[in-house]
Amino acid sequence: MSSIDWQNVEQITVLGLGKSGLSVLRYLQRQFNNDISNGTLSIRAFDSREQAPGREQASALIGAENVFCRRWQLEDTLAADVLVLSPGIDAREEPIELAMQAGVIVTGDVELFAQQVRQPVVAITGSNGKSTVTRMVEHIARRAGINALAAGNIGLPVLDALAQNADAYVLELSSFQLETLNSLRPKAATVLNISPDHMDRYPSLADYTAAKLRIYQGSEIQVLNRQQPECWPTQCSSTLRFGDDDAAEFGLIRHQDETWISYQGKRLLGAHQLTVQGLHNLLNAQAALALSSALGISVNEAARHLVQFYGLPHRCQLVTERNGVKWVNDSKATNIGATEAAIKGMRPIVAGKLILIAGGEGKGADFSALQASLKQVDVLLTIGKDGPAIGALFNGSRQLQSLDDAVALASTLSEPGDMVLLSPACASFDQFDNFEHRGDVFARAVEAHDEQSA
Repeated sequence: MSSIDWQNVEQITVLGLGKSGLSVLRYLQRQFNNDISNGTLSIRAFDSREQAPGREQASALIGAENVFCRRWQLEDTLAADVLVLSPGIDAREEPIELAMQAGVIVTGDVELFAQQVRQPVVAITGSNGKSTVTRMVEHIARRAGINALAAGNIGLPVLDALAQNADAYVLELSSFQLETLNSLRPKAATVLNISPDHMDRYPSLADYTAAKLRIYQGSEIQVLNRQQPECWPTQCSSTLRFGDDDAAEFGLIRHQDETWISYQGKRLLGAHQLTVQGLHNLLNAQAALALSSALGISVNEAARHLVQFYGLPHRCQLVTERNGVKWVNDSKATNIGATEAAIKGMRPIVAGKLILIAGGEGKGADFSALQASLKQVDVLLTIGKDGPAIGALFNGSRQLQSLDDAVALASTLSEPGDMVLLSPACASFDQFDNFEHRGDVFARAVEAHDEQSA
């Protein structure tokens, strides 16, 4: 997409009043306040929820008469010159698709950001690990004296970040955000990994992968996972590669019974030096080191700063270790690939049984892909709507009514040397507000059981 010719735009319609949609309204107010005031530009906003959480804020920005809490119809989308979609809204919806065919410009907040940003951008996507890598790069850059700001799917909308005028931006981008993105020219970009996710939105894994690969468009450096060539673009200009093998670029080597991140065949950073746990986080660290180099930070300096990175909540987070049992909160594992990575990463550091709690809203996933990883699990406890589908893959699994019940049973089954891992392989919306809520419930249940047994 070429830059939007705003001089010929008379009406902009924003679909969705979540964080992203509200940030778009704030951006439009900053950019076009005079045009809005004199009536040459009209802005409308829609949200399909009757009680949209952003309704009051939107009304304060553009007037209550321009905010509609109902489903948009074809006449609504055709009336716009520009449609700005929130990431959760599918551009293949008929009112949107027909409007696009009629010449209406359909875009998203990240594309608006891309058309304005002048600072260096590092762009990160993948099925799993993207929030961790985004925060790692932000942390490294800040420690190196660069005023970097993480934004996008990680919480801070990109257009709000743009207003803060950072030295560099580190963007976590979802497949949904990438669908409407054309103009971003990142210094470095990566697809960390691909595993089935959002199969309720995409017709096939190939369609989902194609959306992810859009991140490489216009990138100067492509950071590639050696073990997943399906994550590579068809054309590369300059590459850095990482993986779980010993290679000439970023990789892993063994030295005196320790695993080390290596660079160009030399030991760079020991697993024991990092606070984040698991093999998958060693891959995340490699990707972060490679991406940071695009901001002019040497690999050795980046490695020094990474030692001080303490991880993110709900991502293989150690809740507590009591009576020799580790309780790990990986509630952010909302798809099969994330749980596979957690099992693979944690199994080598568990001396006793690995007790897995999984289940929730499966988003149309085929859980048979999880079966091989479940062979590394000793006990499987399932919860939620799609818990039985996961449990059917494991002989002797137990379905529980609630996460509290699962924690209680895990407590009776665990012994010193064991690990209880909450890694659901599912979304949380069947029983919880979001994955953070699920992780908090898990942590509280673990704490409550500790108090009862003290």
